[in-house]
Amino acid sequence: MKLNTKVVTGSVKLNYVNIKEARSNALSSEPKYSITIIIHKESNTMDKIYEGIYNATKNGLDIWDGKVPDNLKDGDATGRKEYEDSFYIHATSKYRPQVVDKDLKILSPDELYNGCLGRVSINFYPYNHKESGNCGISCELLNLQKLKDGEKIVNRASAVDDFSVAYDDGILV
Repeated sequence: MKLNTKVVTGSVKLNYVNIKEARSNALSSEPKYSITIIIHKESNTMDKIYEGIYNATKNGLDIWDGKVPDNLKDGDATGRKEYEDSFYIHATSKYRPQVVDKDLKILSPDELYNGCLGRVSINFYPYNHKESGNCGISCELLNLQKLKDGEKIVNRASAVDDFSVAYDDGILV
């Protein structure tokens, strides 16, 4: 019997919101929708996350020859201000997630942005790519609920920030 691996989070911060159009990346040529979920470590959601990962790990024993892989990583976040004291999860799906507001009315994907607050339904699952020797736990993005606006997260520097310091190497081309 497979253990339950579906989690519906409490309030989380959303980042790297890519739910308008499926995109390919360097790891997979299959286009997918994706999002990064930032969860404060003190949140009650963390218990649900740990349970979902634990259950997916137990479910994975069948495909990992009865042994948990040594290289399983967690999403403990460090190094970025908006991830401080947080855990993050990157979730993907080949299917577009539905988006609703707090009253469960359908929203356009345009309503979500990096930094808004919401709830997310996700599903953890084990994988084993025997050809590459790569195995672990992945997270499938199911649906999203926008709760409220939040402070926007800017994931790249602006040109003004990059070039605000005067530069003169004495050479004019």
